[in-house]
Amino acid sequence: MRRLGGSIRSRDERGQVIVLVVVALVALLGMCALVVDLGYLYWNQRSLQSTADAAALAGAMQLPDSASSINVAKQYGTGLTAKNKDSRLSNVSETVTTKCLTSVPGCSPVNAVVVDENFAHVHVRATACSPCGVKPLDIVLVVDRTASMCQDRLGNNDPACTDLNNAKNGVKTFLSYLDPTVDSVGLAVLPPASSAGAKCSTPATSNYDSKTAPYVLVPLSKDYKLSNGALNTSSNLVSTINCIQGGGRTAYANAIEAAQGELNARGRVGVQKVIVFLSDGAANLGPTYYLTSSPYRTQPCHQGVTSAGYSKSAGTLVYSIGYALGDDTGGCTSYTGAAEKPAITVTQALQSIATSPGNFYNQPTPGQLNTIYTAIAADISQGTSALTSDTTP
Repeated sequence: MRRLGGSIRSRDERGQVIVLVVVALVALLGMCALVVDLGYLYWNQRSLQSTADAAALAGAMQLPDSASSINVAKQYGTGLTAKNKDSRLSNVSETVTTKCLTSVPGCSPVNAVVVDENFAHVHVRATACSPCGVKPLDIVLVVDRTASMCQDRLGNNDPACTDLNNAKNGVKTFLSYLDPTVDSVGLAVLPPASSAGAKCSTPATSNYDSKTAPYVLVPLSKDYKLSNGALNTSSNLVSTINCIQGGGRTAYANAIEAAQGELNARGRVGVQKVIVFLSDGAANLGPTYYLTSSPYRTQPCHQGVTSAGYSKSAGTLVYSIGYALGDDTGGCTSYTGAAEKPAITVTQALQSIATSPGNFYNQPTPGQLNTIYTAIAADISQGTSALTSDTTP
């Protein structure tokens, strides 16, 4: 009986083992299926994220043009004709939008593109901004504050200094697009101040004749913004922009050379140097400490072009803005009032001062300069698109 009983128990145990093996195989197959599913989901997620990242970065290069940004992002997304379309993923839902990120400098009207990709149960999002302040720059702004910036188009005195205030507002708009953690900015003016302590005083034409008269009123600095992104009105740069007065006649060359001198002296090694030059008229004199035969005096417009050439040969990007140039009826003349030889117009001079024709901006009539300074800020930051951690719609 024991053997029989033992034999029966042995058969029972073998049956239990078979059941356990079957159960284990089912569990193992289930685990394998789960691993495969999880791996597939992970692959889908990584593939979609890479595509979304590429699309967002490509679209951000077109900012602040919202329509163009969305169009380019879709070209690199998951659409049927998109460059990054993966044939292994079908029926992917893609949404591309633009937005304003307050966490990065400047927004007019948008500074970020958001790409959402959805496939089955997988959702990814990529957000890229431009400009993002990721490209360090050393910039000197050169502002013409001559008497004509406080006159109307007929040459009558304008107590409100409307043109100069338009320039000031444009410069401050420009600053709003920069990131003080990476961008240093200085300010030069023409005419120069009579002394460092007189930067807020009305300048005189005679200031040009002093070799010690400062053109650079504010050296390269980084305190022009507060931690919340607002302009720091107590900073040397912003307060000086707000206080400069208009007066005197026009000479370009030394102001441009002083701006380059500041970049040479305090600019950082390996950082792109930039000069943004604004004037509303033709140069028509030069400092009297030069000989009367000097081109600084006989060809002040041509000399301005030559001086800008020194900056360009040093690798500095030079932008120029012509403000209401049609109101200037005097033209480019020597200190004697005779037309420069060879002849050159004020528009030709300012266009030639710029690194290229595309770096010359013209505001043909008196008006706000915010748009032009915004365009320049976007241009110098071009190619600085970057993915951000922002995940909000």
